[in-house]
Amino acid sequence: MVQTRWSHMNRNYSMLTQIEAILLDGHFIIEHGARVRSGDYFNFNGTAGMWRIKAISDGGGWQHDTLTEDTDLSYRSQLAGWKFKYLPEVECPSELPIEMTAFKTQQARWAKGLIQTSIKVLPMMFKSNVPRRIKVEAVYHLTANLSYPLMIVMSVLLLPAMVCRFYQGWFQMLLIDVPLFTASTASIAVFYLMAERELFPKTWWKTILYLPFLMALGIGLTVTNTKAVMEALFGIKSAFVRTPKYRVAKKGEKSQAAKYRKRLVLIPWIELLCGCWFMAAIIYTFSNHNYFTAPFLILFVVGYWYTGLMSLLQGRFERWRTGAPASDEESSPKPFPVGV
Repeated sequence: MVQTRWSHMNRNYSMLTQIEAILLDGHFIIEHGARVRSGDYFNFNGTAGMWRIKAISDGGGWQHDTLTEDTDLSYRSQLAGWKFKYLPEVECPSELPIEMTAFKTQQARWAKGLIQTSIKVLPMMFKSNVPRRIKVEAVYHLTANLSYPLMIVMSVLLLPAMVCRFYQGWFQMLLIDVPLFTASTASIAVFYLMAERELFPKTWWKTILYLPFLMALGIGLTVTNTKAVMEALFGIKSAFVRTPKYRVAKKGEKSQAAKYRKRLVLIPWIELLCGCWFMAAIIYTFSNHNYFTAPFLILFVVGYWYTGLMSLLQGRFERWRTGAPASDEESSPKPFPVGV
C-alpha cells in the first residue's frame, strides 16, 4: 500500500476549516512520518492511496465489523508481512467539513472505529512475533481516544478538586498548576507548529494564532467522542455515516449542506452545560484570587460553548440569510448505507 498526503482545497473557508486542516496536517506530517521512519505500523487513510490486491487478500480482505475498516485492514495486512510506503510529497486534494455537525460526525466515527479496531486487532498483535516496540506503539495509536471518557471524569471532578485544594494555599497551587498547564499546552503547540513549519516554511508562524482555538475545539469534541468510544467498548453497532462533501471551496458558493445536515439532538445542550460548569469554576477561581488556573479553564469554556452553539445554530444561519425553509432531509435525517 502506498499512502499520499491530503491537502485541503477549502482550507481558508472559515476558522473551523483552518483548524481542521492544522489537525490533519499534524497527523499526516508528524504521525505518519514518525511511524514510517521508525518502522512502526501506520494506517491507510481511506483515500489518497493505492493497494496491491495481494496485500488486501493476504490481510483477510475488507471487513465491515468496524467503522474504520481502512485502519483494520492496514494492521492485518502488515501483520501478514506486507510493507507500506508513505509519500508526503505527493498531495491529494480533499475537502474539509464546513459545518460543525459534519465535523463532529466525522470525528465520532473515527473515534469509535479506532476503539473497535483496537479490540479486534490488538489481540492479534500480542500473539504475533512483531517486535515489542511495534506492539506498544500500536496500543498508543489505537487506544488514544480513551482519553475522551477520562476527560469527562476530569471535568466532573475539577471544581470539587479546586474547592479542596484552595486550602493548600496559592503557592502550592502555583507549583502544581503552572507546570502542568505549560507542559500540556507546549507539547500540543510544538506538535502542530512543526507540522506547519514543514508544509509552509514562510508562513508557519501564523499557526500560533490558531493554537488556542485548536485546543479549545479538541476539548469541545469530548462529549461527542466519549459517546462514540463508550458505544465501541459496549459493542453497540451503528451505520457508517459518511462525511458530507458540499463542493464548497470559498465563502459565497451555494452549499448543499441542508441535504446532509444531521441534528445532534441532545449533545449540543450537554456541551453548553459543560461550558457553564467550567464558567462556574472560573468565577470560583477569581473569587478566591486564584488567577493562574483561569487560562486553562477558559479553553474548556470556549471549546464547549463553541461546539455546542455552532451545532445548534450553524444550519439556521443559512436559512436566516436565504429565507429558505428547513428541508425534509434536515428535519428528518436518514443514515447513509454502510460502506458508502
